[in-house]
Amino acid sequence: MSKKLIGILEGAATIVLGVLVAIFGGQAVLDLYFGILFIIASAGLLAFTIVILTKTRILNFFSLFGAFAFALFGSFLLANYYSFGYFMYTLVLLIIAAGFALIPYGVYTIVKFSLFYGIGQIVVGAGVATLGLCYLFIPEFYQAFWIVAGCLIALYGLFMLLSALFTKEEKPAETQEQE
Repeated sequence: MSKKLIGILEGAATIVLGVLVAIFGGQAVLDLYFGILFIIASAGLLAFTIVILTKTRILNFFSLFGAFAFALFGSFLLANYYSFGYFMYTLVLLIIAAGFALIPYGVYTIVKFSLFYGIGQIVVGAGVATLGLCYLFIPEFYQAFWIVAGCLIALYGLFMLLSALFTKEEKPAETQEQE
């Protein structure tokens, strides 16, 4: 798959996730999103473990444990027996960290790659970090937080999509013939 196609798919998926978070609130969407993600990760890790077993005849306990742990968490999230709501403050702290990380990364992107994309990362990063801090320190901010966070996630997905659409894909370097 080309980098451009991957960028378009990532942007579109991020927009969809953002819209779902804004409409349905964070907890239910994140439970579904991570439940599916954990099930996929479990299948991938289990397949990787089996490939390694067939090639080396060694069964790695930790990759096997990880595959079953991902499957268990994913299944429980999808069956509503477990929720990221239990770790909401941890999740909000991670969102704040991601927001703060996007700010210097946006500066780096401006310098190295694209003014438009870098400014978008800075704006989204500052917005997400601010909203996370408001969530922690302003009572009853839960509903507004997820609406605005979902819009920012969708906006970031739009920046990813536009960047993928309007960035020219690098052509592979031509091989030089030896004389």
